Amino acid sequence: MFKPLAIAIMLIASPTWARAQPVTHLGVPAANLVAVDISTRSDLSTGAVTTDVGTLENGVWTWQFGVKGFEVPKGRTLIITDAQAWVLHEPGTGTPASLELMLEHPAAGYSGSMALFTFADIPANAMGVKRQTWTSGFMVPEGMSVKIWVQQFYPLSLMSMARIVLHGYYL
Repeated sequence: MFKPLAIAIMLIASPTWARAQPVTHLGVPAANLVAVDISTRSDLSTGAVTTDVGTLENGVWTWQFGVKGFEVPKGRTLIITDAQAWVLHEPGTGTPASLELMLEHPAAGYSGSMALFTFADIPANAMGVKRQTWTSGFMVPEGMSVKIWVQQFYPLSLMSMARIVLHGYYL
C-alpha cells in the first residue's frame, strides 16, 4: 500500500523539483553565473594590438576575436563580484605595467575607470607573469561595455600581454 503511494507522490512532485534551481553561494541560480575574459596583446615584431573577449555561461565558452570589449546584453544586468588581472612582461628597461578596467556607455557619452591594476614591482630585465585580484561589487547595466585599457606596451613598457577575467552573475 505504501510503496504505490510513495511512487505516485514522487511522480507528481518530480516536475516541481526539476523546475526549482538551487542557488549558489551568491544567492543566484548557477545558470546566471558568468565569467568574462578580456585579453589584449601586442605583437612584438609588428606592434599590432589585438583584443579578444571570451564569455563562459552554462559551462560553454564563446569567443569574439578582434573586438574592443564586452557589452552587457540587452535585457541583462551584470553584477561583477571580482576580477583577476595578469600581465606578461618582457625583459627590458621599460616602465612597469599599468592597466585599467574601463566602463563605457557610448550612447550616453560616458567612459570611466572601474579598477586600476599596477605592477610596480616588476624589475627591469625580468620576464614572466604577474597577477593581481580585485574584489568588489559592481553593477553594469545593459548596453554598457567593459573594456581593458593598457598604459603602454613593450618596448616602452615591460608588458606585452594583459588579461582581465571578471566573475559575476546576471540579474
